[in-house]
Amino acid sequence: MSIFDDVNNWEKTEGAKLISGAVNVPYPVILDYGCGAGNYSFASAYAFGGKCKIYAVDTNKQCLDYINDKAKNEDIECIETMVGREDYRHDLDDNILDLIIYADMFHGEEKIYGGLHRFVMLEEARRTLKEGGILAVLPFHLSNFRDKDKKKSKYTYKKLINEIWEYGFTYIDKDLQGIHFEKVYSPYYQQKGGITFDGLERGKLLLFK
Repeated sequence: MSIFDDVNNWEKTEGAKLISGAVNVPYPVILDYGCGAGNYSFASAYAFGGKCKIYAVDTNKQCLDYINDKAKNEDIECIETMVGREDYRHDLDDNILDLIIYADMFHGEEKIYGGLHRFVMLEEARRTLKEGGILAVLPFHLSNFRDKDKKKSKYTYKKLINEIWEYGFTYIDKDLQGIHFEKVYSPYYQQKGGITFDGLERGKLLLFK
C-alpha cells in the first residue's frame, strides 16, 4: 500500500469524521481555500455523502486539474474548482458559506503581503460566512508568523485564537486534529524518500463561529 492509498483512506474515514465534527448542517456550502491536492475537499465530500457544495480554490492550476480528475474517477460531483486570486480574495457572494477551511494557509513567509495575508483571509471569512458559519483554521509553523508590523513573532495557539477573536469570531474548543499533507506531494520529499503516513505532521484544528 502506498502513502497515496493511506491518504485516500484518511479522506474517507478520519478526514470525513473530522469535517463532520467541525460543521453539522444539512447540505453545507464549504470553501476549501488553498486546497492544494484537495484532501480536505474530498474529506468534506465523503463527510456528507456528496450532499454538499464544495469550492476548492488554489492558485496552482495543476492541483485543480488533479482534483478534477480524481473527482471524476471517484464519481464525486459536489466539488467545484476555482483558480485563486493573488490578493487572497475571491468572488463568492456574501453570507453563503457554512464552513471555511484554511489548512496550512496562515504562515509568515508569503512574498506579497509579508506574512499578513491571513488578515485579508479573515476579512473574507467574515464577509462570506453565514450567521453561525464555521471557520476552521489548521495552522503549522507558528514560529514563522509575523505580527501586524511584519515582525517575526513566535505565535502560540492562544495568541492566534486571540487575534482571530479580534475579527469578531468566537472560539469553539473541540479536540480535532488535522494533517499537514505537504510532504506527500512535494517533489523534494518524494525524491528524498522515507515519507510515511504516520510520520506526517498533525496539528489542532481551531474552530470559530
